[in-house]
Amino acid sequence: MEKTDHTQYMKSKNWKEINVAEKRLTSRMGHLPVEGGGLNASYTTVDAVANLCTTAGNLGMIYGKDFIWSHTSWDNNDDDAIVLLVKDEKYKTFLQLALKNKHKIKHTDDGKVILIKETA
Repeated sequence: MEKTDHTQYMKSKNWKEINVAEKRLTSRMGHLPVEGGGLNASYTTVDAVANLCTTAGNLGMIYGKDFIWSHTSWDNNDDDAIVLLVKDEKYKTFLQLALKNKHKIKHTDDGKVILIKETA
């Protein structure tokens, strides 16, 4: 799959990219192990975006003002990554330091989703 720059339309507003590896944000599997259990964006990606955006919000950042979720990409190791756009360079450091991946979500064989470990 060819890597492309999806932020070409945002660059005129001087937003900065934050690229975070999905595996730093979630350990959730990408699909439910039952028929019809797929999600086009993958449960892994959705859980990672939710964790990253929640972390930003907990730091006082406002979605649509201070940051937005831009797209998925790859990090320097070619692993899946989530890309946020932020208005201020300082947010890059704050978010990287604040990220946690302490929660564990399990998908059962019958399609249920269970939170088996909460974030401390």
